[in-house]
This record gives sequence, C-alpha cells and structure tokens, in this order.
Amino acid sequence: MTASGWRGYIASKDGSVTLKVTCLGSGSSGNSLLVQADGHALLVDAGLPGTRLASALKERGVNPGDLQAVLVSHEHSDHVSGLDVLCRRYGAPVIGNEHTLSHMRKRAPRLEYRVSPTGSARSAGHFEISSFPTNHDAADPVGYVVAAGGARVTVATDLGCETPELLEAASLSDLVVIEANHDVHQLLQGPYPAHLKRRILSERGHLSNNQTAEIICNALNTRRQTYWLAHLSRTNNTKDKAVQGVVRYLANEGLVTTVLVTERDRPSLVWESSTPSF
Repeated sequence: MTASGWRGYIASKDGSVTLKVTCLGSGSSGNSLLVQADGHALLVDAGLPGTRLASALKERGVNPGDLQAVLVSHEHSDHVSGLDVLCRRYGAPVIGNEHTLSHMRKRAPRLEYRVSPTGSARSAGHFEISSFPTNHDAADPVGYVVAAGGARVTVATDLGCETPELLEAASLSDLVVIEANHDVHQLLQGPYPAHLKRRILSERGHLSNNQTAEIICNALNTRRQTYWLAHLSRTNNTKDKAVQGVVRYLANEGLVTTVLVTERDRPSLVWESSTPSF
C-alpha cells in the first residue's frame, strides 16, 4: 500500500482506541509480537511453541481463541513453529501472502488461511493492516504496518538491506520493530562457517547494527518515535553493542530517538500509544 494510503486510513481515526504492543520474544529461537487495541488482539508471527504462546496470551488477559488473526511475515521456522498448535487448537485465522501460505499449507493443512497479497491492506477488528516487501531469503517475505486509534507500528525483523518500502513504512510509524541482528566484527571473528557468514551478510540475509542505525537515521522525522531493536543473534551480537552502536551513529548525525532492545527468549518490552516516547 502506498504512503498516501497509510496516511488516509490513519488520519481517519479519532485516537480514542489505544494501540498496545508487547514483544513475546524475538531471536533465532522464536519471534512473536502481540498487538492489542481495546479488547481486540492479533499476533505478528508465531515462532515460539504454541502452548507457550497460549500461556503468554492468557497471562496478558487475551483469550487465544479471540485472536483476530496471526500475521505471518515469512515461512522460516523461527516465525511459524508455533502456528499449527496455536491456531489449530484455538481457531485463529492465519494471514499472509500466497507464496508464504503455500508453504504453510503443506506443514499445517488444517488451519484457516486468508490470503493477503503483498502490498495490500485489510481490516481486522480495530486494526488496519498492510504489508510491504522485504529482502530476505524466503519465498515472499514481508513487513507489516498495523494501525489503530491514530497510531501505527511497523514490524520488520528479517531484512537483508534497506528498501524504499521499509523507509516509507518506518517514517510514518510511532513504533518501529526492526532487527539489529549482528555486529559485523563479532560475526566475522565468530564460530559460524563461511557459507553462513556470507548468507547473513548478503542483501537477503540480516541487518548489522550499523545498517539498522542507518535505516533509523533515514527514517526519523518530526514524530515522536520509538525503535525496538529485535532479532539479535545470541552468537554474533549483544544488547549493549546493538544499543550503543545505534545511539552513537545517531548522535554523530545530530539525531536522537528512543532505542530499546527486545529479549530473545522471553516477553520483554511493552509500548502503548498513549505513553510518551520520551
């Protein structure tokens, strides 16, 4: 969807609905983000065990059977491994593009699938949802923009490089969840085999801390924005390196914004549209 389209449906909201976002986990062992808006809820990806996701939802007052949808960014296991158990047991529909869902139908044929082409927009409960293409080594990977009550969040956690669509989405968002996968020096000096290092460093791999910092720099505008650094490698990055690298890069450009880091294997950050960013 075009930027003018995002502005159109977001501007029509009156702000009476609060958008709330909770990271349930983000890393190579599993990724899932809970998005809520006044009694409605959806997940972006379901890469944690299904029973664990159900428990995390219940702990936050969300009945898994009431999920509006589970949005799937791509078919890699760290984004979909809990999908079958969660959605088969509780009946939540799965939304994704045709290429991604074709992979999912083979793994989990009994789920309810709803095709949403890359770049299209749709409504689900209080939410307006649109997707945009990303560079990653999957069938048809996407990022998502989820909007409600005049606020919006962009989620893009597997990226090989900066794209115009990503910058457009991020620049129009209040919260941006973006990967900061690795520190280049730590990756190059680390234990991964050469072919895996090449894959991570490629334009269809994952973002380094410096690449993420550059994207944030290019996407920042006059809005109050919060950035969550997500999908950190356990082997090739640290929270301190990610945050300090991004903040230092922005400072060198004379820029400042709120930068926080998600936890890999447990629920961590919470953001609400009614909460000031800084």
